[in-house]
Amino acid sequence: MKTILGGVAAAAISTAAFAAPAATGLPGHWAGTYEVGKDINFIRPYFGADGKATVDLPSMEKKGLPLDGVKQEQGNVQFALPGPDGVLQFDGKVQGDLLAGKVTLNGNEGKFAFRRTLSDDPQRHQPLLGAYQFPDKHIVVLSEWGDFPQIFYSDMSSGRYASMFAESDTTWYAGKGNFNLEVRETTMRFEKDKAGHIARMVWQQDGKQQTARRLQFRSEEVTFKNGDVTLSGTLVLPEGKGPFPAVVLTQMSSPAPRGAYALQAYYFAAHGMAALMYDKRGVGKSTGEFNKATMEQLADDAIAGINLLGQRADIKANAIGTWGHSQGGWLAPLAATRSQKVAFVIAQAASGVPPAEQEVYRIENSLRASGFSEEEVKAGAAYQEKLMRWVTSNGANRAELLASARANDHARWASQVEIVPDTFREKPRAESLAFYSYDPLPELKNLKAPIVYILGEKDAFVPVHKSAVLFKETLDKAGHKDHQVWMLPRAAHGLWETDIDGGSAYINSTHWARDHYPRMTQWLRERGFVK
Repeated sequence: MKTILGGVAAAAISTAAFAAPAATGLPGHWAGTYEVGKDINFIRPYFGADGKATVDLPSMEKKGLPLDGVKQEQGNVQFALPGPDGVLQFDGKVQGDLLAGKVTLNGNEGKFAFRRTLSDDPQRHQPLLGAYQFPDKHIVVLSEWGDFPQIFYSDMSSGRYASMFAESDTTWYAGKGNFNLEVRETTMRFEKDKAGHIARMVWQQDGKQQTARRLQFRSEEVTFKNGDVTLSGTLVLPEGKGPFPAVVLTQMSSPAPRGAYALQAYYFAAHGMAALMYDKRGVGKSTGEFNKATMEQLADDAIAGINLLGQRADIKANAIGTWGHSQGGWLAPLAATRSQKVAFVIAQAASGVPPAEQEVYRIENSLRASGFSEEEVKAGAAYQEKLMRWVTSNGANRAELLASARANDHARWASQVEIVPDTFREKPRAESLAFYSYDPLPELKNLKAPIVYILGEKDAFVPVHKSAVLFKETLDKAGHKDHQVWMLPRAAHGLWETDIDGGSAYINSTHWARDHYPRMTQWLRERGFVK
């Protein structure tokens, strides 16, 4: 690969090539995090030259909230952000492109750090998204978070990732933590080809500079039907002519659009596999209603996608697999048991117990992580168990549930669960009964395709250790020939590294579970799906 930077010349001009645009003072757009006690958040302040000051809170889907008491004198800056738990007082200093200092809330002191950036514009991300290959063949994928359209990079070899922020039309940067910009760690400059398309990324990290070429994927809009539901998606095809092995990406429980699965689509495409990501029924351009669908109907949506791919000349019909995360970790193997056309299954962060039991486990972990006492944790989990039993028994224990609700109305933990009123309905909705009673194990007895379950040791949403035993026992008893269950150390439900899953730990996180993608690639290679 020919690069425009190399050797002595690259070293001589690297500083100039990545120089920040000249900007001084407070006016402009900023991004970063504050941390005081357990209150940690990513925000985007804006300070206008006319004195107007606002802030966006992307994770809360709030924009243009006014900032109060903005003062600036000789680089020192003060401002305040009122909130439901009190007023956040910021007191810091502007030093070039960094605005940092202390923040206080109700007498508790913490710190904040923001860096100058361009305005938040998701349209600016779109031309950059995809996969970039370095001379040593390792891949970096640029995609967007599913919760809100924030671009981030993922190094598929090391697992390192971080959100990216625009410094200019061609230059972006990332901090040492995912959203923590106190230390600027990585700078990326993007170069176009003669046709005006992004062709290269000049990457600077840890004092080293490299140039990666952008892999030339082809994206094709597709539609397919499951009964009267029309699913709309994007098929990402690798470089080359094919035919290619392929994977259908099943969805999580959230109504995130297809773009939430772009990281996986680009990862698979970078390894020579076509990937179909599609809007869940009732989301984006897909019709139907996901919250009224059964697991079987959602799995059949994926099968409709498999059938679509199997009809294409550029896809290997006998090499189409399914991938899924969380709820998708149920749908991916369920689709494989309902279709004989699935060649492999990758199920991430999947639960081996019904949702009702999983929800009690989640509440218990959430209360403990929020600092409640063990006595409070047990009480909150006991109440949640009664609520789930009301659902799965079709309302049989309603009197017991209402008595528990009244007894715990004013408990400290009550705001963390659904305390039902005396006017609560007699029976659960049919779709709730079906969902919370769903058992993922019985159908596994019919699975023929190779499967790997990828679980995170620190998962606070799924009882992973119990699930691992259940998955293995079920498949062993069924005589399944090719199954593995991995437990990734220090991995959260989202398979990023952490000591505590949940809350705002992701803000300062730095890596996906380090063995995750390399090990998954090797698993696919051993079965002949990637080279």
